[in-house]
Amino acid sequence: MGFFRRTGFARATAAASLLLLGACVTSGEQATLVQKPKTPPVRTVSNFSEALRCMDTLMWNHGKRDIFITSNGIPDATGRVAGGTKEMLITAVSRMSERSNAFRFVDFEPTLDDVNALYWMIGVQPNFRAPSYYVRGAITQLDDNVVSEAASAGISLPTVDLGISADQVMSVISVDLNIGELATRQIIPGLSASNSLAIISSGKGADAGAVIGKAGLSFNVSLNKSEGLHQAVRTLIELSTIEVLGKMTRTPYWQCLGIDQTNPAFAGQARDWFDGMAPSQRVAYVQRVLLAEGYYDGSDSGQLDERTRDAISRYQADNDLIATGRIDFDLYQRMLAQPSGQKGPGAPRLQSVSNAGGEGLPRATPAPAGAPPDLVLSSDRGPQPRYRAGEALVVKVQPTANGFVYCYYQDAAGSVARIFPNRFQPDSFVQANQQVEVPPGAQKPFNLRMDRPGASETIACVVSPDELGTRIADRYKTEDLQPIPGATLADVVGAYGSIQGTNVRSRQMAVQVLPAVSAQR
Repeated sequence: MGFFRRTGFARATAAASLLLLGACVTSGEQATLVQKPKTPPVRTVSNFSEALRCMDTLMWNHGKRDIFITSNGIPDATGRVAGGTKEMLITAVSRMSERSNAFRFVDFEPTLDDVNALYWMIGVQPNFRAPSYYVRGAITQLDDNVVSEAASAGISLPTVDLGISADQVMSVISVDLNIGELATRQIIPGLSASNSLAIISSGKGADAGAVIGKAGLSFNVSLNKSEGLHQAVRTLIELSTIEVLGKMTRTPYWQCLGIDQTNPAFAGQARDWFDGMAPSQRVAYVQRVLLAEGYYDGSDSGQLDERTRDAISRYQADNDLIATGRIDFDLYQRMLAQPSGQKGPGAPRLQSVSNAGGEGLPRATPAPAGAPPDLVLSSDRGPQPRYRAGEALVVKVQPTANGFVYCYYQDAAGSVARIFPNRFQPDSFVQANQQVEVPPGAQKPFNLRMDRPGASETIACVVSPDELGTRIADRYKTEDLQPIPGATLADVVGAYGSIQGTNVRSRQMAVQVLPAVSAQR
């Protein structure tokens, strides 16, 4: 196992002074009004304001919510545009979350020192919500006067000079955005947006036109003389935010940009999403849509049973599809194009893109008294695993109800360390029947490797409807993946059980270590 350390702190102070005027005291008369402002304040309405509202509705319809994100801002890599790009990004995210609560922006700078401090805050600060993803990017291109055209004509007479001129200048500005996982600092492939805007300025100076090229299409936007370059930057950031967060949540964001569902570029995007889903994920998605549409009254179990097939057939028949009862791309694309409005309770939280952390840490509704959550504890080799020396263990834990889960590993020497939550999976809250793997992902950020043949190592997990990480004794609040000094597994489990006013269930799993296989000659 690998280990890391984290830190960070800052503060500011202010002072004020009072000046007294002694000899003269003025009456309460009003000062003479000299001049009023000539330009009234107005609310910023950008070219994609309607698209952001559309995204809010789209996120609501697709059940996306409580996705915790952050950003360091969108710096100007060209050094020629000074603007509040981070605030523009926050505003765009806020506007597409007003109704759906799809995204929660955490004002937490994802620099190395702050990420280091983040790991100490998990499970210690009760109100802190860790962002799982961060948006990074930059203004990557600004080319002034890319194309310049000018024409003029004149006539001179003894009593009058007459001249006319016209010129047209085009400039290009580009913004690139990407999504990364905060815990692993890995940029997620495919979750990127790169958009350029061409600003065509007329010599008349009254108006400027802009064209954004995307997937062979153009978005026409208008920029007046007073708005200038910064409005163009806002327009690009909003477009790129719609695209990159739409890709992240796998929602058909192109609908909000007025792009037809059959556009080859976006049909290909939907096809990639469909091909990248596991069969059970496809079934669960279809079941949720069928449930919202009234074709199905079961759960989103991910099992393609006869009741689900019958519901699919009726949906296909009603939507001009061949009623096969099978899940294919045509069915998926039709459901994307016609998302159902939510009915009844909100949809489940978005699943992690690459299983390396949660979507934030919203509070769970406490389980009813007398019915606390329980655990199913297993491994990639079943509930009674056997590994050879040198092989790595993958723990699988699944609560039976919403709850907060904490897991510990005791090695052959008796050392105990917390393995969940950890710096790569900071969310201790796990939904009912959601299986969590420790370590996460296909490329494991750390390993639980067996090294002593004949030994028995142990995994213990506890679950509670309450967040106990803030209430456990301080001696057990050590860094994840580090041995807890002087503690046994029984000590740690007992410490959770001794907390008053909550229900705690625990499960243990013994791991048998076999000798390594000798090399064959």
